[in-house]
Parts: sequence; structure tokens; C-alpha cells
Amino acid sequence: MSDGVMSQNWQQVANDDVLFLNRVTPEAYDFGADDNQEWFVEEIKGHQWQNGTNLELKVQWSAGDTTWELYQTCSKLAALDRSLELQGVKRPSQLAKRTHA
Repeated sequence: MSDGVMSQNWQQVANDDVLFLNRVTPEAYDFGADDNQEWFVEEIKGHQWQNGTNLELKVQWSAGDTTWELYQTCSKLAALDRSLELQGVKRPSQLAKRTHA
């Protein structure tokens, strides 16, 4: 599972907000993979800039794997919005221009 792909279909179980207050369900995102695969993003762990212009995000998957993904692939993730908020910026272009994270 090093590429973040979960090969089994998992049954969706609704949150039980009575027993588990404020529990967050992993966010499924379609990266254009086969319909039998689901990808769950836990959080954005970091970022880096390639050639000073191409933003890559370090994605933590629910399976435990961490991979570097292009910003264009992750631009609509709620996890990205949370990461930007934690870093005190509104847009990815405002992230620090470091070359490794």
C-alpha cells in the first residue's frame, strides 16, 4: 500500500456523534483511480517547491503512508484548507518557498 491505494471496498459507516463527539470521518477523494479504490486523506503534513514554482504537498493517508502530491491534484481537499489556515495563509502561493519539508 505504499502508493496510498486501498484495494478493498470499505462499507461507509455514519459517525455516531452521541458516542464520539466531533469525530471526523476521513475525506474520500477521487484521483482518477479505478472505481474499486478509495483514497483517504488524513492531513497535509508539509510542502515543498520544485524549481521555485511547482508546489508539492506531503499527504498523510489513512493507511499510514505519506506521499508527495502535486498541488493541482490536491487543490480541492478540505485537508489543504485546514493546512493553509494552520499556517496563517489564505492561498497556497503564500506558503514559504522552501525546497524540502
